[in-house]
Amino acid sequence: MEPSNEQYLIINALESLGFLEYQLYDRDTGNWYIETSSAILPSAVIIQSGEIYPTEWVQDYDEN
Repeated sequence: MEPSNEQYLIINALESLGFLEYQLYDRDTGNWYIETSSAILPSAVIIQSGEIYPTEWVQDYDEN
């Protein structure tokens, strides 16, 4: 599965603002895992629709 435009927009915004510390795209699930320098959301998952959730909320989530 390829990343969605929504996911790319979020990743580009985080990179431009200097918040993105780590990123990993999972082709099997379509989820983009990130770590940021933000104290509010240090680790998160961006799902295909562009919604962002804390990593622990999405561990067993399958959008299909």
